[in-house]
Amino acid sequence: MNNLNEIFENQKIKLRDKSLFWHKDNGNWVSISWNEADRQINILSEFLKKIEINKGDRVSIISKNSPFWCIADLAIMKIGAITVPAYTTSNENELLYLLNHSESKLALLDEEAYLKIKKIKKKLIFTKKFILLENFKSTENKSFFIYHKDVLNKKIVTHSQKTNIDYKISKNDTACIIYTSGTSANPKGVMLSHNSIKSNIEGAKIYLDEIKIDNHKFLSILPLSHAYERTGGFLLPIYIGGEIYFSNNRDQLLNDLQFVNPTLMVAVPRLYDVLLKKISNSIKSKNQIIKYLFKKNLKLGNKKYKNENLNIREIFLDFIIDLTIRKQIKKIFGKNLMAFVSGGAALKKNAAIFFFSMGIKILQGYGQTEYSPIISITPFKNIKLDKVGKAIHMTEIKLSKDKEILVKGKSLMQGYWKDKKSTNKTIINGWLHTGDLGLFDDENYLKILGRKNEMIVNSGGENIAPAPLEDLILNHDEIEQVMVYGHEKPYLVALVHTSENIEYLKIKHIFNKINSTLSVEKKIRKFIIINEPFTIENSQLTPTLKIKRRFIEKKYKAELLSMYKS
Repeated sequence: MNNLNEIFENQKIKLRDKSLFWHKDNGNWVSISWNEADRQINILSEFLKKIEINKGDRVSIISKNSPFWCIADLAIMKIGAITVPAYTTSNENELLYLLNHSESKLALLDEEAYLKIKKIKKKLIFTKKFILLENFKSTENKSFFIYHKDVLNKKIVTHSQKTNIDYKISKNDTACIIYTSGTSANPKGVMLSHNSIKSNIEGAKIYLDEIKIDNHKFLSILPLSHAYERTGGFLLPIYIGGEIYFSNNRDQLLNDLQFVNPTLMVAVPRLYDVLLKKISNSIKSKNQIIKYLFKKNLKLGNKKYKNENLNIREIFLDFIIDLTIRKQIKKIFGKNLMAFVSGGAALKKNAAIFFFSMGIKILQGYGQTEYSPIISITPFKNIKLDKVGKAIHMTEIKLSKDKEILVKGKSLMQGYWKDKKSTNKTIINGWLHTGDLGLFDDENYLKILGRKNEMIVNSGGENIAPAPLEDLILNHDEIEQVMVYGHEKPYLVALVHTSENIEYLKIKHIFNKINSTLSVEKKIRKFIIINEPFTIENSQLTPTLKIKRRFIEKKYKAELLSMYKS
């Protein structure tokens, strides 16, 4: 198999009328078979050729997750064109940059994206054609767009069975350009070939082989515009012949989990925090015995994770908890769940311990868009909650002298779109310079220390990584968000956004407790509580929920500097 479409074709021949995609239509789950997906891919790919989308042309998808997102992606790649995904949370200026920089000839839009594009369409240099993926009413002239349903239902093109061989797609052709969510400068377009993504899927699959299940069900939650979800939540399930369910409503997530009974779910740590909070809040309304058992379960989970022996009383309590709380909470996540997969950021310790204590495995991973994106995964049979596992198959990881993580292998990007200078800075002698700092333990498990360019160098010349300190602080439920600051300053300070109705003295007590465990240079001497959270909408978070430090430092410059006045 030379390209991603051949992977789909290979499974389609075997699975035919079995369900591939599931989505909600008027609140009811509806499936699309492999054969039906193939029919739609063929019709759409022929339509793309008809409107003069050719091999190498860029086509953007700006839409929430759905089967039609995936079908569009496969149709674009089938003719040798290049998919350019974009986040629906992007604002008009960000979309304008992405469409113009990528020189996209066509964009496929959902309603939310369409309303943004309407405002900027006169500024679009290359994008002159649009397909609407949803059936909403538009006041625009029909020359501006065509509905996806019309492409499929009116047979605008003659359906053919052209294969990828007819379109001459090689393994080294570019499959997609994924724009990184830059925390400071404009995002860069990462060019990934069919072979780099295929190699990444094959490398990750070896870890799945440890989970001996024939019928994998995946619940898709992360945006497909995220390289992590596109590879792990869409193309990997295609590769192993799994089923993909699309959940687009966070409020319905627990209900969807129970209905779908997924075997695996890929998500970012923030989602596991939300799940933990929902479960913790539901416990508050229970009787005192349940509250007691819930609290004890976390303590027992912590002891078991540290391989500490339980005494006789704890063994009995553990047995009772297994029959009560664990049994009920496992029902929430469905009877077939083998593991959650977490990546994109560090998993908070309290969330990791909670799921571990419930007997639910969380496999942490590490990756970068520039590596298609999976670099390492935690082995299923030997989980370490503070590490991100070992290098996947066909991947090498080493550390530079200053502990930067360097990666080499078949999943490496082709380079940055229209940015040779950045490409040459990032890939040196075949090694991807990730910009992340790390270390290995004695079993070659990788631990992430933080971003190299985010290191705080205090006025005493000491290097301090803010991310591990922020993770320590965020282990306390009272604190929703935090940013540690102190570059070229005598001590560290923090901006804190708290849960509702939390008193200042309570937060001060938390910081005192944390500081008692830290060395002098890492102690956080002062903090300010801010009312406004960091969000994507106020440009303080990237679409992948990473904080934009430089932007936040600029916005809160006065508040930060005030903490250094005597």
